[in-house]
Amino acid sequence: MHLFSTLVLFYSISSNKLKNLKMNFKIRQQQGLIATVFLLFIFSLSAVSSFSQTNYTSNGVAKTTIVGTSNIHDWEMISDKGNCTMTFQQDAAGVITGMSNLNFSMNVNTLKSNHGNTMDNNAYKAMAAEKYPAIKFTGPSGTVKSNGANSYTITAPGKLTISSGTKDVTLTATCKVNPDKSLTISGSYKLKTTDYNVKAISIMLGAIKTSPDVTINYNMSVKPQ
Repeated sequence: MHLFSTLVLFYSISSNKLKNLKMNFKIRQQQGLIATVFLLFIFSLSAVSSFSQTNYTSNGVAKTTIVGTSNIHDWEMISDKGNCTMTFQQDAAGVITGMSNLNFSMNVNTLKSNHGNTMDNNAYKAMAAEKYPAIKFTGPSGTVKSNGANSYTITAPGKLTISSGTKDVTLTATCKVNPDKSLTISGSYKLKTTDYNVKAISIMLGAIKTSPDVTINYNMSVKPQ
């Protein structure tokens, strides 16, 4: 009987110790989980604070030059009334690492040539400016490659709209950081006007007719908002 009581007491003590061990193990597991979550939270805050993004705008001054040729002479039309906005991402050192939310728009009727109103009006007519008044480009995101010395190369896929045509294109540009933190961005893109449903410009009853091959040059200075 004494032996039986001893065994019961021993089992009771062992059982309580086992329960305590299990409880301690669970507590330590919970503490470990809480510590892990806390460290991940701190790490995420640190990561966010290491990067920033800044919105830039051209404030309605973005120069666009369309260069083409005809059976008589070369021609160009220029507008400095474009508007462009974009967002750049930077790391903790201020190095630009990415770009997003690129939006460009320019009214067709602000394009002017060095051949007078006849050329201009025929160009507006060819682009159906009354119905499609703006040339637009939108790019949700782009890549930025550092060239050193505050210089970068931007690659921006997006949609270019001219007249009634919209095409998926990829624009490239060089970007230079100026001392006042503004950015000078410039590049060019070649296209066929017929891809955008733009007819050849015809002057003097067809005596002068433009080629569908044109180059769009863009140059702008954007400043942080």
